[in-house]
Formats: sequence, structure tokens, C-alpha cells
Amino acid sequence: MPDTASPSLDHYKRNAARLLKQARAGDAAALQRFQHLDNPPKDLHLKHALAVIAAEAGHDGWTALKHSTTGLDFSEFFGGHGLRDSLNPWFTNYDEAKAFQMDNGGVLLPYRHHFFVSSTAMLARLGFEEDHADWQAIGFDFVRPASAESQTRIKAGLHRRFFPA
Repeated sequence: MPDTASPSLDHYKRNAARLLKQARAGDAAALQRFQHLDNPPKDLHLKHALAVIAAEAGHDGWTALKHSTTGLDFSEFFGGHGLRDSLNPWFTNYDEAKAFQMDNGGVLLPYRHHFFVSSTAMLARLGFEEDHADWQAIGFDFVRPASAESQTRIKAGLHRRFFPA
């Protein structure tokens, strides 16, 4: 996944599953990570690995971590239905994508392990004006935003628009 300001919930789940697998295989470093729990269990389960991952991410538990994320995996979001019919320059390297964006304008977005630059006109399809203040504040760069707070507001807006409660 590209370098983003905050990993997705799926990212944390995958890390927890990997940690559990390593611990069950007897990996000493993985087992040591479980010792930081208040009451380290004898039998390890996914819920314990989730608690470890949440604690390492600075949260009181898995529930707190879940509430701190939007639940959207932005590594694939911008390539989803209704957004992938435009022709955009694609890059495997962030620095090349950023240089292209700096020379040509547009919005730098992630897709899996790649990057693409789209016209700011795409923002209307996402529910934002082309000159939206939060998009300006992040430098139209969703991968390495200039303002984490503005990116958080953008993510919340995308979540409300595309995944209403």
C-alpha cells in the first residue's frame, strides 16, 4: 500500500493475523509482543493479536482503533466504480508521480502500490468543489498530504458520501 497518513482497518487486521500466525509458530519476537497486554493469554486468539496491534498503534483497544478509522481502504478506493473511466497518468514511484503533478497540476491519488494523477475535475465526482479548501490544504496530494487534519476531513466526507450509515 502507498504511504498514506493513516493505515486502513484492513491493514491492521492483516497485521494482526500475521502476528497471530507468527506467534503460533513460536516466533519469539511475536510472542514477546503479547507480553505487553494487561493479562497475557496462554492460548492466543485473533482478538488478542488485534489488541496488541491496537496498543502498538496508540489505542486503548481494538474498539478504540476501529472508531479512529473510517473503515475505508483508500489504497483501492479511487480506482473504484464510477471513478476509473478517466485516462490518467500512472506511476509506480511516488516521486515521479509528484514531479508530474507539480509540472501539470491535478490530484495525486493512490491505487494499491501505484499512484496516478487525475484532473481536479474528478473532485466533483467525489462530492467536492475543485477549489475545496481541504484539498488545497493537502496540496491535492492524498498520498503524502501537507495537512493530516484536512485529509481526515476529506476521508470523513468520502465515507459519508459513499458509505452512509
